[in-house]
Amino acid sequence: MSPAKKWYPENIKTEALKYDGKKKFMDGCYGAYKAAKKYGIVDEVCAHMKSRYWTKEKLFARARKYTSLKEFMKKEKGAYLHAMRNGFLNEATQHMERLQLPPNYWTKERCKKEAKKYEYRKDFMRNSGSAYNACSRNNWIDEVCAHMGSPADGYKHCVYAIFNKRKNLAYIGITRQLFSRRIQGHQDEKNVANSREIAQLKDTEFIKLTDYLYDAEEVKDAESEWVAKYQEKGFRILNDIKQLGRTGTDKRIHTDEIIFKEAKKYQTRVDFKTKSPKIYDAAVTQRLLDDACSHMRGIKEKNYWTKENCIEFAKTCNDRTEFRKAKNGAYASSKDNQWLDEIYSFIRSRNDMSWLRPATRKDVWSKADEYYELWLSNDKCGYTKLETLTGINLDKLQKKFSKGWDPTKDEDWKNWSDNIKNS
Repeated sequence: MSPAKKWYPENIKTEALKYDGKKKFMDGCYGAYKAAKKYGIVDEVCAHMKSRYWTKEKLFARARKYTSLKEFMKKEKGAYLHAMRNGFLNEATQHMERLQLPPNYWTKERCKKEAKKYEYRKDFMRNSGSAYNACSRNNWIDEVCAHMGSPADGYKHCVYAIFNKRKNLAYIGITRQLFSRRIQGHQDEKNVANSREIAQLKDTEFIKLTDYLYDAEEVKDAESEWVAKYQEKGFRILNDIKQLGRTGTDKRIHTDEIIFKEAKKYQTRVDFKTKSPKIYDAAVTQRLLDDACSHMRGIKEKNYWTKENCIEFAKTCNDRTEFRKAKNGAYASSKDNQWLDEIYSFIRSRNDMSWLRPATRKDVWSKADEYYELWLSNDKCGYTKLETLTGINLDKLQKKFSKGWDPTKDEDWKNWSDNIKNS
């Protein structure tokens, strides 16, 4: 039996090009698809694939049902993403209302009012990002979110109770795991805690008594306090009183290593937040977000992307595709202000650099200068004669030569060719 093939981003991309749909890719080579998910590059390697559901006509018909862009984004995420990826989002949504808040809209008082809608910070962050970001910038977070409960973050502990009224028995526990996950442990047949006497009974109740409030040095007092309360209610306590304050596990849900490793997959905080929300939440709660995102592109101040700054950035890009996919605001500003034609004069289209296309025969295109000299010496012959002379179909090269391309004067091609020949 041959060993399983190892998948890396480059050979995953090559494999994905064989398929015109994600399901076909998954069914045809699940190993490559699974590896793509692991590397977080599914959307990237499947970018060439066409939606099997959304036609332009069907999408426009669906979009006409909405008058608000925000509602369209929320309720028709698939349609919204398809329109965005295929370049007709503005056309499909031009009839919709767009909520544009004025500068400095989010005062502290407005943030407090908005925050009152949410029980946890993660919900505030996900559902009202602009208000949350204003709080973060102005250091209002703790004050504005003072009423909120604390979700599991791997550091703080909560207190919970397991009790059975029929048997008059209770067990008080404390954990920094997710409450639901900890209860699953108690209900497991392998449970060795004192709670096992009642944990699997149908009439046993499980209650989270507090939010995640307590540091390690505070857990004994917190647990002891709730043991006393349940004793006052007349329950016989199943806990070993000498063991109060000892937590069931010292393993954090999301360690520093997990957070930093996940963050490295993304180039922007937006991608990190939307594609890995639970770990992003943990980074925020554990105050690791800035360190975990230190490698990411910074958020530019408002109105940073003037035409001059867009041009300067464009000059650093290898091609127009890189400029468009940078997601730093330069492309959006250029498009909104109708500067693209001028800015594109400073960078080449990837389509113009034929040798960069995925299906390019590198062994042929890396020798374009040799074929060019042969073409010139044969009176700029047609592709049929060029094929007769070389024994290779060079029709695409010949067409490019005929349009005036001289590989010996193309610095982009020469750099690429040198890399191919030296690899």
